[in-house]
Amino acid sequence: MFAIPYSEHVTVVLATTLAVVIAVLVHYESLMIISKLIDRSFRPHRQRIMGMAFGLLIIHTIEIWVFAGTGWLLTEYAGIGSLEGYTSFNFLDYVFFSAVTYTTVGYGDIYALGAVRFLYGTLALTGFVLITWSASFTFLEMQKHWMKDR
Repeated sequence: MFAIPYSEHVTVVLATTLAVVIAVLVHYESLMIISKLIDRSFRPHRQRIMGMAFGLLIIHTIEIWVFAGTGWLLTEYAGIGSLEGYTSFNFLDYVFFSAVTYTTVGYGDIYALGAVRFLYGTLALTGFVLITWSASFTFLEMQKHWMKDR
C-alpha cells in the first residue's frame, strides 16, 4: 500500500465541499423558482406538474454534471486518484459514474481509487439527500394544488 499525500486529501475535501455547496444551492434556488412558477401559473394542473417533473430532472442532471466535472478535474487535471474499470475514460464516463453514484445504483463496472473516493462517497450521500428533497417537494406541491384544481 502507498500513502496518499496530505495535500491530495485537502484538495479532494475542498473540491468535494465546493461541489456539494454548489449542488445544494442549485437545488434550493431551483425549487424556489419552480414553486413560484407553479403558484403563479394559470396553466392546467397536468401541465404544471409535468413542468415540475421535467424541471426536477434538469436540476438533478445539472448536479450530476457538477460532480462529474469535479471528478474529472481531480483525476484528469490534478492527477488525484483515478477511475478504473475501463481501458480508457472520456468525460461522459465521468458523467455516467456520477449519475450511477448520485442515484446510488452503483453498477460496479467503474470504481474510484485513491483520494478521489471521498468525492464519490460524498456524492452518493448528497444525491440521496437531494433526490429525497425533490420527492418531498413534489409531494408538497401536488398536495397544495391537487384539490384546488379539481
